[in-house]
Amino acid sequence: MAGASLRQTQADAVRRDDTRGAGGHGVPTVLLASGRGGAGTSLVATLMAVAAAGDGLRVLLVDGDDLVGPLAMTLGVTPTATWRDLHGGRATPAEVALRVNATLTLVAGGAPRRDADDAASGAPLTAAERRACMRRATSLAAGHDLVVIDCGSRLDSVLAAVTPHAEERLVAVTAGSDPIAVAATYALCKATHARHGALPLDVLVNRHEGSDAARCHEAIDAGARQFLGVTLRFAGAVPADTTLDAALRAGMPFPDAAAGSPAAVAALAAVRGMLTVRSLSRTGA
Repeated sequence: MAGASLRQTQADAVRRDDTRGAGGHGVPTVLLASGRGGAGTSLVATLMAVAAAGDGLRVLLVDGDDLVGPLAMTLGVTPTATWRDLHGGRATPAEVALRVNATLTLVAGGAPRRDADDAASGAPLTAAERRACMRRATSLAAGHDLVVIDCGSRLDSVLAAVTPHAEERLVAVTAGSDPIAVAATYALCKATHARHGALPLDVLVNRHEGSDAARCHEAIDAGARQFLGVTLRFAGAVPADTTLDAALRAGMPFPDAAAGSPAAVAALAAVRGMLTVRSLSRTGA
C-alpha cells in the first residue's frame, strides 16, 4: 500500500467488482458509531472524509445527527437543507447535497431547515421515517467512491443508516479500555450484529495509539469472540492530536488544520485498510 493513493486502491477494486448496482450499492460505506457519547465519532468521520477526499476519492459524508448537525459546523459550511428535510418532500436528495470542495460532499444533519415555521416539520421521526430519509440521502452515493456516515452513539441512528448492502461495514469507535467503554462498545456490536448478522464489524480506537490501542481492541474483541462468535477487525487508532487541536483553536479551517496532522494520517491509514479488506474479500483472497 505504500505510495499508492486511495483513488488507485478504489479503482483496482472496482475493476475486479462487476456487482456495483444502481443506487450506489457498490460503493464502500463506513458507518461510524459508538456505544456511548464522547468517543469522537464526529471527529473521526470528518477526518476520514477530509483525508480520503484529499487523497483523490470522491467522498459523501453524511451526518446522522438529527438534533444539532455538528459536521457542518466543523467544516465551516452552512447547509440550506438537512437530510430531515427529505421527509415529506421538503427537499430532494440533490438539494441536501452540499459541495464542500471538488471531492467532498456533505449531507448535513440537524433540525429541518425547510418550512421552519411548520411545527410538524420538527416533530421526532419514527424509525421507519428515519430509515426512509437515510435511504434517500445515501442514494447520492452513486456518484462517489466512498460514503462515510457519522451515526453517533444512538442505536436508532445506526440501524437507520444500514442499507444493507455488501460494501458496508460498521466501525465501532471507542476512546478507552475502561470497563464502561468496553461494555458500551461490545453492546453496540451485539445489538447491531443481532439485526444485521452479515455486516462486518470493526473497532477503531480514538485518542490512543500503539499498545494502548491494541489492548482496547483486544478487550472488546475477546467478548465478541466468546459471546457472539464473531471477530472484530482492528481498524486502527487515531491518536490524540495536540497540533490539530491548536490549529482549530486558532481558527484554521478544518481541512487545512487536518492536512498532514497525525490524526488525519491515522484516519487515512484506517480508510486504506478498509478498502484493502474490501478489495481482498471481493477477489476471494
